[in-house]
Amino acid sequence: MSVYKGVFNDCLLMNLKGKRILFICVKLFGIEQQIKKELELAGATVDYYDERPANNFMVKALIRINRNLLGKFINRYHQSIIEQTKSVKYDYIFFIKGEAFSEKNLKNLFEAHPEAPTIIYHWDSIANNNNAKRLLNYFDYKFSFDRRDCEAFGMQFLPLFYYREYKEIAQRTDEMQYDMLFVGTAHSDRYRLVSAIKQQISAMGRSSFTFFFFQGKIMFYKYKLTHPEMKAVPMSDVSFTPLSKQEILDLYAKSRIVVDIQHPKQTGLTLRTLETLGSNRKLITTNTDIATYDFYNPCNILIVDRDNPIIPINFLDSPYQPVPPHIYDKYSITTWVKEIFK
Repeated sequence: MSVYKGVFNDCLLMNLKGKRILFICVKLFGIEQQIKKELELAGATVDYYDERPANNFMVKALIRINRNLLGKFINRYHQSIIEQTKSVKYDYIFFIKGEAFSEKNLKNLFEAHPEAPTIIYHWDSIANNNNAKRLLNYFDYKFSFDRRDCEAFGMQFLPLFYYREYKEIAQRTDEMQYDMLFVGTAHSDRYRLVSAIKQQISAMGRSSFTFFFFQGKIMFYKYKLTHPEMKAVPMSDVSFTPLSKQEILDLYAKSRIVVDIQHPKQTGLTLRTLETLGSNRKLITTNTDIATYDFYNPCNILIVDRDNPIIPINFLDSPYQPVPPHIYDKYSITTWVKEIFK
């Protein structure tokens, strides 16, 4: 361990050692557990609650459309969290996203813990979260991964992170099986773009692995009827069971280049982008904002046009160029936690 890393970790431990945190966050592919684990490694005791009362696709969709459609169900669940935690003394209350809490329940929660600083982090665009704007002003500290939202709503800018496991991938020496990898949810124009990129990769005699996930068959057919971009997506190309974390890690270890197609409404960098950085893999992306980040290197990152993605063969053939260590470490989950709680 370097002197810098040792001092850095000691500072984080001093901040959180012996502290108790109420952590409220939606479940999303285990990301919330990675954050909880990191907080615990820093010495904190963490009480975690899912912000949603259930995680089936219908509940998720209705909360996104209008949480009032499930108002009584959600309110009972949130009131039970308030009741369970009201006698506990917390040093911090930490939310991610805040898509389901009502203003009333949020105020009641905060009034039960008047001495605890309140923090919210947004890993999705405000445009995709109808509830977010109503809750922002109740928090002491507000962060977002989206630079545009930070400017519009007065939040602090903080990009997402890569896990410790992706740093381990950078040290692995697996034989490369795929020149291009895509793993992600089927939404917006992703299928069309990834298919166009895959076709070019194949035409150059290279190999690809793509995995599209969707939350359920009934909703998949509904989306095919209501979203023009989804009409061309065959069911045979979609899985309704997500890959495990270990399966994704193994795919990264065997792939040279990762493709990321961000949602058209967001400019913030996806988790997939930072995982690519952590694992020292090259990236093909539609997100033009990535060129403003300090780790951007056109040898490693190809920005493609959303309407007409073109993949030059020299990008496929050139080797990855490692970023400087101080920039690389800046985007780790450890640094992210430090920035949130400093």
